[in-house]
Amino acid sequence: MKVKILVLLLLFTLLFQTVIGSTVTEVSEPGKANKILSEFDTPIIQPGNDDTISFVLTNPYEEDMQDVRLTVELYAYATLDDETPIEDVDSPPVFVQSGTTSSPYTKNTLTSGQEHPLQFRLETVGGTPKGVYFVRFQLTFDYNGNESMMKSRGHFTDSEWDYATTRPGNSDLPYYSGSINITHLEVNGIIPDSSFSVKTPIPRWPQYMLGAAAGLFGIMAVMLYMQEEYNSFPWLEKTLNEWSGKFKQLRRRLEYRLRKR
Repeated sequence: MKVKILVLLLLFTLLFQTVIGSTVTEVSEPGKANKILSEFDTPIIQPGNDDTISFVLTNPYEEDMQDVRLTVELYAYATLDDETPIEDVDSPPVFVQSGTTSSPYTKNTLTSGQEHPLQFRLETVGGTPKGVYFVRFQLTFDYNGNESMMKSRGHFTDSEWDYATTRPGNSDLPYYSGSINITHLEVNGIIPDSSFSVKTPIPRWPQYMLGAAAGLFGIMAVMLYMQEEYNSFPWLEKTLNEWSGKFKQLRRRLEYRLRKR
């Protein structure tokens, strides 16, 4: 009798752990958490102009996500030489919706499998520093009655991230999601960062001129070949001979003047 009771208790414990663990595993599973934010379209903004950063918010889970709250925030500015916290940057880009470097978004329900495109408009001024601006995300939602929080890399210090991504030996402890210790970071999953640039665009006219010159020289090469083989363009040969004579005369004059000096 005692053996039967012990077996039943063991089976009940395993079933309870499976049910509880399935929700945690499903929410924290990297293959699904990585799909929540995707299809990023990031702008290159000229100082004084505005543009839009866009992406798709997706529910990759089997059940609905309720009370979805997303915060999009600029957190750092970088050039080739240095990286600076956004609070130390003069005249940084701001979100049009909020007028600050942070913008919230809420949605009551995101049904299973639903893809929801989002756009956040950014504006700059003439004095906005040129460089790369990094964007981080924080997402909270209710799933099967439990609140979950996910953050992107930009929310953690280098030391926190290094500790969380250094696995102790070959351990496969349950608080790891993929290769990240999410318990140490106090989140249910990791979502991606993003970025955009502020810079003056390179003028297009040199590119157009080089393209036109390449096309012209290509056509000339074909015409010269046709003239040499089939005498198709006698006027071209005559013109080239005339210009060749003029260049030879010019060279002789220059050589004569240089010798006189």
